Amino acid sequence: MATGTGRPWWAPPPYTAAEVPSTPPFPSPPSSFTADPPEEFLCPISGSLMADPVVVPPGQTFERACIQACAALAFSPPAVATDLAVSVSSSAPLVLIPNVALRTAILNWCDRLGLPHPAPLPPATAHDIVRRLMPPQREDQSAKLQRPQAAASVRVRRQSVDGFVLQEPSSKQRGDALEGEVMAVLGAEGATPAEQASALASLRQATRENKEGRRQLCTPRLLAALRPMLLSADAGVQVNAAAAVVNLSLEPENKVRIVRSGAVPPLVDVLRGGHPEARDHAAGAMYSLAVEDENRAAIGVLGAIPPLLELFAGAAGYRARREAGMALYHVSLSGMNRSKIARAPGAVRTLLAAAEARDRSSEADAAALRRLAVMILANLAGCPDGRAALMDGGAVAAVVRLMLNGSAAPGSAEEEYCISTLYGMSRGSMRFRGLARAAGVEAALQPVAEGDGSVGRDMARRTLRAMRGEDDDAPVTATRLLGRQWDDGSVVSEGLVSIRRPPHRSTYAAGPSGSNTTQF
Repeated sequence: MATGTGRPWWAPPPYTAAEVPSTPPFPSPPSSFTADPPEEFLCPISGSLMADPVVVPPGQTFERACIQACAALAFSPPAVATDLAVSVSSSAPLVLIPNVALRTAILNWCDRLGLPHPAPLPPATAHDIVRRLMPPQREDQSAKLQRPQAAASVRVRRQSVDGFVLQEPSSKQRGDALEGEVMAVLGAEGATPAEQASALASLRQATRENKEGRRQLCTPRLLAALRPMLLSADAGVQVNAAAAVVNLSLEPENKVRIVRSGAVPPLVDVLRGGHPEARDHAAGAMYSLAVEDENRAAIGVLGAIPPLLELFAGAAGYRARREAGMALYHVSLSGMNRSKIARAPGAVRTLLAAAEARDRSSEADAAALRRLAVMILANLAGCPDGRAALMDGGAVAAVVRLMLNGSAAPGSAEEEYCISTLYGMSRGSMRFRGLARAAGVEAALQPVAEGDGSVGRDMARRTLRAMRGEDDDAPVTATRLLGRQWDDGSVVSEGLVSIRRPPHRSTYAAGPSGSNTTQF
């Protein structure tokens, strides 16, 4: 509707001489310039050439200061779409994504015509413009309509603004809008690392606790855009990209999709030489993805085992070593990967060192890593290559030491894994007999074999008979244990191969960086 002055009714009137702001929104063009800028270069709220354009759900672009002023005053002018009006009027923080492509186009247009670049609109000026758009009764009450602070965090579900009934956008609409905003930055050639990191931080936040958002945002387009971000030389970009991958991987239906998208090779590169925090996230992603049985062989084939072993053995923090250990454990549940781990240089030495390590300053952490190490050792004992590597690496003596010195306490899960490891090495191996006698296996296993029917008693007895060269053709399943076939045809207790298998966690305490293991 026109106002008789040649401008829309909602556009701000020209300033009077007394109202001219001390700092103009942007420098005036030369007097000889008569061409109008393209409409998409102008902020729908101020009508001015945009200096700092930002995209806001559901995809509209505004001058940053103007949309922030609308949010601060809880006012949505007609230029704002209905879906966005709810966000502007609610207590939730606005997601502002720099519109890099549009800003570049505006600057190129100015350069082509010899015009100075526009300057960002001062916040005071933006507030004044928005107040001029408000009806008189709304302007008088603007102080009461400021955005609620943390103490008043009641979210607006339905609200009437200037006669329009606004519905809160659906989760799918919000997900589609955020995907578009993130892709607008990640797909822009001129995007700076800071802008990429900001967009990825928004994605990381959106996928942190919202299960539905994780499902909706795990799209082929977004996964393809995340791959190069994992290889970025900028720490902020790499860290946020790796954390976003972890968050997306939390949903079971996303795990196979992520591996098939080609995310594993860049995650492996991050494990090998990425930023320390990104490396922690990459280990967490490998663990999360390896929980899915269908992914395990692919993770092993794509080269994740050596860097995971290096991380588990290295001087990294506890969280990184724990995530690497959990990833190795789940990967080692695949028979193909057991042989890969066994043949990896230094793998047995790494696992035995972690199993025997003692740390008086943090015994709980050392105990958790010790358990992971013996869990993996027990899995390796389930294949011929693993048994040979374990005996070559001195695992018989090391496991016996764990049982005799109390590191694997009687009746504990660690003891049961140690028994499973010794039993696996004893299967069909003449070499085991000599190593077992020298290491004192009988002293470690005899108390268990004479025990009161614990899960490990039958395996302890069979291991002792194998060490003594006694024939024992009775299947393990005769002990009423749940049998599971091993690679060489022998049967091992499911209760010992995977007893107390750690569940896939949904939460962990936040670390020093403010992130946590499964929701970063």
